[in-house]
Amino acid sequence: MKSGMSRDKGTFVIKILNKQNSTWQGTVTWVEEQRTQNFRSALELLKMIDCAIEECGNTEELTEK
Repeated sequence: MKSGMSRDKGTFVIKILNKQNSTWQGTVTWVEEQRTQNFRSALELLKMIDCAIEECGNTEELTEK
């Protein structure tokens, strides 16, 4: 870990609603920001979480519900 980096980036609640085509579908909620977004695959879920903690401003991931 780089010096000066905070470990507390966020808390995410993941609800797996279905498993289809060998991957998960469900919702992810970013607790601190009170935002929820549906995801269609495990890869999409990971990208959403990565974008949220990196504070990507150019996507609609984890939009308010």
